[in-house]
Amino acid sequence: MNRDTPFAARIAIRLPQSIYDKLEQWAEEEDRPLANLVYTLVKQAVTERDRTLQQVQAQEMK
Repeated sequence: MNRDTPFAARIAIRLPQSIYDKLEQWAEEEDRPLANLVYTLVKQAVTERDRTLQQVQAQEMK
């Protein structure tokens, strides 16, 4: 897989039905595809984790 190509990676996950239903409802409320909502949530989580790790590393360097 070419990592320079955006959206080249795929992942399959299994969710409990209750979580799937909540995500589906959330996506419908925002009038967007479920996959787009999941992508956005994962992207936000990764960005937040990166930010947290950078803060920890900065604290350790002091």
